[in-house]
Amino acid sequence: MARIDMGDSIKQSGRRIFLGNTAALAVMQVVKYLFPLITLPYLARVLGADGYSVRAYVVAFMVFMQTILDFGFAQYGTKTVAENANCPNALSSINTNIYLAKTAMALVAGAITSVAVRLIGILSGNALFVAISFVSTAFKAYLPDYMLQGLEDMKSITVRYVVTQSLALVLIFVFIKSPSDLILVPVFEGLASLLSIIWAAVYLRRTHSVTLGVASVVEVKRAIKGSMPFFIAVAASSFMANTITVLMGVFPTSSMIISCWAITATVMQGIQALWQPVSRSLFPHMVKRRDSSLIKKLLFWGMPIVLIIVAVCYFAADFIMLVMGGEEYLEGAYIIRYVAPVLLFSYPISILGYPVIGALGRASQLSACVAIAGFAQLLFLIIMGLLNVFSIEVIIAARVASETLLCILECCLARRVLMSM
Repeated sequence: MARIDMGDSIKQSGRRIFLGNTAALAVMQVVKYLFPLITLPYLARVLGADGYSVRAYVVAFMVFMQTILDFGFAQYGTKTVAENANCPNALSSINTNIYLAKTAMALVAGAITSVAVRLIGILSGNALFVAISFVSTAFKAYLPDYMLQGLEDMKSITVRYVVTQSLALVLIFVFIKSPSDLILVPVFEGLASLLSIIWAAVYLRRTHSVTLGVASVVEVKRAIKGSMPFFIAVAASSFMANTITVLMGVFPTSSMIISCWAITATVMQGIQALWQPVSRSLFPHMVKRRDSSLIKKLLFWGMPIVLIIVAVCYFAADFIMLVMGGEEYLEGAYIIRYVAPVLLFSYPISILGYPVIGALGRASQLSACVAIAGFAQLLFLIIMGLLNVFSIEVIIAARVASETLLCILECCLARRVLMSM
């Protein structure tokens, strides 16, 4: 009986940590959701459809570069840190080796960006904006949030994010007044990220005794190899969400459609951010405790809430587009309405993906699931483009179908993983 009580006590303690971390990340995600709600309408009006379409396109492209820069280190690093949480020397070495691995990826991403600027018209016409956006994106990649996630210290991430992003928000409203000020947006975002890097380094040294340890070429290679399955999954997922905007620059698409799609994507990402606190807190929790009963409760209580959110997006699409973009963009409100079902599938994907399949050692199989869905969407859209039937209706159908396919694949795989525990 004593052993059972001790086990229950450990499980309850772990769930309290999980709930505390989820609450901290929830605060951050609320703020993260509010910032686009504040800045997007302002920038959409100040920059105009042409200026905002440039920003939207470059932001979508930089998501790909961010994926390369991160290279799955966030997931691999979190898992490795969680497994070595009580050894500061090991954590310092992990921190150093992942920084070096990220530097290698930064060189790769920089080379790809240079080639893309020469090949894609909308990028070559805004080369300086692209260059500054890349530097800003690189700064974000160097944030050691994987370290704090693995240590289950989410509160510090939240405090740092709220302060630094508030600074960027203020700077945007003070200095961005016309389309000619577009280039200042990534400057301010990069400044906030640089401040975050310094803040995080000081905090890790003072609170967790984590600094830069001894570098090892072997360990850097191991970090890259260990991150590869996570990278494949993240890259494929990124393709699913952002390839569409990039293809709009390849196959002729109006600035209005690009802008309305970007606004829709921002709305969807903002809503999906609501369950990221659960997913991010759940990952280290599952690595350490393998709490399958918690997964069932999260799905049981979460899905009805998601259904309500989907209904709100469908029936209030006009109002949402009016608030986010203004009257100029109202003609694209139907995009929000018909993309909303994506949310219905993204919630179980976020719960069953990394927190279950990845945390329990099936990252390669998770990568295969995401890659299959992402490749299917990409292939379909390219074929439609080559057949000259690339349209917003085709795009919406492809986006919803690919998310549905991914959800089915992950549910089947997660069921097998959980049954084998």
